Amino acid sequence: MNKNRLIHLKDGQVNKNKTYVLYWMQQAQRVHYNHALDHAIQLANLYNLPVVCFFALDDAYPEANERSYAFMLEGLNEVKRLLSKLGITFLLKIGHPTETIKPYLKETQSLVMDRGYLKHQRAWRKDVYTYLKEDPYISIDMIDSDLIVPIHIASQKDEYGAYTLRPKLKKVFLEYRDFNQLTAVNDKKEVFFQKNDVKNDLLFLMNQLNIDKSVKKSLYYQGGYSEASKLFSTFIFDKSDQYPKSSDPSKNITSLMSMYLHYGQISSLELLERLFVALEQGHIKGESFDQYIEQLLVRRELAFNYVFYKKGYDRFETMTETWAYQTMKAHEFDHKEYLYDIKDYEKFSTHDLYFNAAMKQMVITGYMHNYMRMYWAKKIIEWSPSFEVAYKNILFLNNKYFIDGRDPNSYTGVAWCFGKHDRAWTERKIFGKLRYMNDKGLERKFDIKAYVDQMNELSSNS
Repeated sequence: MNKNRLIHLKDGQVNKNKTYVLYWMQQAQRVHYNHALDHAIQLANLYNLPVVCFFALDDAYPEANERSYAFMLEGLNEVKRLLSKLGITFLLKIGHPTETIKPYLKETQSLVMDRGYLKHQRAWRKDVYTYLKEDPYISIDMIDSDLIVPIHIASQKDEYGAYTLRPKLKKVFLEYRDFNQLTAVNDKKEVFFQKNDVKNDLLFLMNQLNIDKSVKKSLYYQGGYSEASKLFSTFIFDKSDQYPKSSDPSKNITSLMSMYLHYGQISSLELLERLFVALEQGHIKGESFDQYIEQLLVRRELAFNYVFYKKGYDRFETMTETWAYQTMKAHEFDHKEYLYDIKDYEKFSTHDLYFNAAMKQMVITGYMHNYMRMYWAKKIIEWSPSFEVAYKNILFLNNKYFIDGRDPNSYTGVAWCFGKHDRAWTERKIFGKLRYMNDKGLERKFDIKAYVDQMNELSSNS
C-alpha cells in the first residue's frame, strides 16, 4: 500500500489485555482490494491478535428505504461469508455508528477506519477519534481506500473543473496501483459477542429496520461484489467496443458500476487494474479504455473533491459558482409555460414523453442512464416555481429512488445542472446562462424513441 493512503491519527501503547484489532468498515463494504482491511490484518498479526470487522447499520439514516438497504445488505451478506472463510469475525449492529461502536472499543488494541468523504461520514469518524483521543492504549489509523488517488493527495482545494484536476491525477495515479493481495490472518479464532445482530442471512434484518418500506427493493439490480464483478466482465467482453456510444440511452452499453462503487462493494482501483489487463490482452480498445478512465478516475474523483472541499455542497445557497447565482437571480421571475410538482413526476404525467420515460426507469429499477439524469434534472429546473425548489426536488427524488443516491456523484451531478464545473452559456429565458437541454437535442443525437419504447415496456411489465 502506498504510504500516502494511511493517515495515522493516534499512537497507542501495547496492552496485553486487549483481545483484538477492530476494523470499522463503513465506506468500503468489501473484502477485495480493501486497503483498510489489509492494514487491520497486518496490525493484528503484529500484535498476535484476531481481527474483528465492525459495521453499523443505521436505520435512522436520512431517507433510508428498503431499496437502498436491501442492496447494501446483499453486499454485506457476501462480506460476512468471505470474512468467515478468512478467519475474521464480522460484527454488525443496528444503530448510529458512533454510538454502537463505543462498547467494542474497550477491548481493541488498534482501530482502523476506512475514510468517509461526505460531511456526516467525516463527522462520525471525528466523533470516535474525540472519544478515544485520551485513551493511552488504542492506536487509530484511517485509510483512504475508495479512491484511486487519495483525496488529500489529488488536491487540497475545491477544483474549478475536470480540466484543473485531470493533470494532477494523471501525473500520480500510476503510483497508486498499490494492492497485490490480502494478507493472511494468523490468529483466526472467532471472537464472540453477547449481542450481535448478525444473522445467517442478513436480509432477515430488513424486518427489524425502521425504514421507509414504500420504495421497494429493485428487481433489476442485485448488490454485492460477485454481481459487480460479473457485470464488469460482461461490460469488458460484450460492451466495451461500443463504449464511445454509451451516451445513447437507447443502447445498454454502460458498465452499471455506479451503484456498486457507491456502497464500496467493488473498488475503483480493481476496475482500473482490470481495464489495464483487458487493454494488454486486446479485450478493450484504446479509445474505450481512455474514455472509461476519464469517468472512473477524473470525473469520479472530481465529484469526491467537490463534496470534500466545498463547504455547503448539499445546500442550494452554497453549492455552485457566483456567476451561476447571479444568472439565476436575474431570471428568477421568468414566465414558465409548465409547472409541475413531485406528484406529477412520480405519476409520469408531464407533457414530455422523454422525461416520463426517464422517471419510469428511475422509479421502477433504481437506475437512470446518466445522460437522461442530466436531461431529467434540467427539465425539473425548467418546470419549477424557483431554482431552489427545483434543487430540493431533484435531490429528494435522487435520494428516494436511485440505488446510488446520496453519493458524491449525486451532489456533484445536481450542482453541475446549476453551473458547478461548467461554464456560462449564451443567455436564454428561464435558464439564463446555465446550460440548457431540450427534446430536440435528444432526437438529434440518439434513437430516443427506442428508449421511450423500452421504458414503456418496462412499466407495463412491472
